[in-house]
Amino acid sequence: MPSFSYTARDNFGAAASGSMVADSIEHVQQLLRVEGKYPITISPGGDSDFMLDDEAANIKIARVDLIQFAQQLSIMIETGVVLSEALDCISAQAEKPNVKRLVEDLSHSVQQGKDFSWALGRHPRSFPRMFISLIQASEKSGMLAKLLGRATGYLRDEQETLRRVKGAVTYPGIMLTFAITTTIFLLIFVLPRFTSIYAAKKAALPIPTKMLMAMSDFVITQWPWLVGGGLLAGGLGYLFLGTVTGKRAWHNLQIHLPIMGRVFRKLHLSRGLRMVGTLFGAGVSLVDCVTTAEHLAGNVYYKELWAKVSEDIQAGLPVSTPMFSNNLVPRSVAQMLSSAEKTGKLGIVMEQIAGFAEVELKEQITELTRYIEPAMIVLMGIIIGGVAMALLLPIFTISKVMAS
Repeated sequence: MPSFSYTARDNFGAAASGSMVADSIEHVQQLLRVEGKYPITISPGGDSDFMLDDEAANIKIARVDLIQFAQQLSIMIETGVVLSEALDCISAQAEKPNVKRLVEDLSHSVQQGKDFSWALGRHPRSFPRMFISLIQASEKSGMLAKLLGRATGYLRDEQETLRRVKGAVTYPGIMLTFAITTTIFLLIFVLPRFTSIYAAKKAALPIPTKMLMAMSDFVITQWPWLVGGGLLAGGLGYLFLGTVTGKRAWHNLQIHLPIMGRVFRKLHLSRGLRMVGTLFGAGVSLVDCVTTAEHLAGNVYYKELWAKVSEDIQAGLPVSTPMFSNNLVPRSVAQMLSSAEKTGKLGIVMEQIAGFAEVELKEQITELTRYIEPAMIVLMGIIIGGVAMALLLPIFTISKVMAS
């Protein structure tokens, strides 16, 4: 991870300089603004005296391990354990190699005199920007234990919500894949056996059976082209989704699906509001809160929404102004945010709205799952039952011919 040297001024105009490890110059600018500093110059290459082992930087750990780490650290700090000692204790008890290496690197950075947020910034694959921003706010306010607890709660709620959404999307996908696989198996391995039987009887076959046999012949004789075409289509689709146009098309489809669209819209909006509300309540400036929500938005349309909010805030407009003009935000939500700005409770109201949205989201997913299961069973019954009926219809025809 690259290091950058910077010069900046604080809110009082005092000069400050130093080095910082970050993803890019834009990331350095954001981190400096969070610290209340205004960058003057930023250049690649930092002070080598503070550089640590690059091989230990940017370690990736699972989100569940991050939540456990944050919870353990929060409890230790709250009980009065010094940060470096708490990190050493967690490192000694860690069973997973990556977790152990990461916590050891954090402890090493802290013992060398670096800020805890700086140490976390060396591992952007493990620690989200929201988490790092909360730690930066705690370093100013001295409320590390409290904000660690708040960050842990946010990560836990986010993981639970995403798990429910993935479950609602994955289940019908698995069922549909099973139905298609079963149908292909019947067409390739089962139907050809019946074809020889029907040909020997020389009976007139019903139209559904003829169609099914034609499909079977096509799959058996043209399978190399079908497999190659499928792989080519998948590859082209993957490349297309990697483009700006493809990503916009996919994200637009997500939020406009007949049933799941409401789920995705509520998911992205609640995540953004929760993030901004949590950071703002911790003392982070509103512009940096919205910028963080913009960077971490999982949908390009919500990324553009938060970018517009950031632009309007810096122009002196309220947060609710772009919310009213965007159809991704319900008018009731925009109205509540407008009222919250007037009363000075924007952060609290944002977290409350996000909480209500997450509860509704969980209820919607539970209801969807309840209806998806029988719907997929009916769909599988129609597909597999239709194939079975097409195979059995000639038997009745043959019996009639033999009876006459």
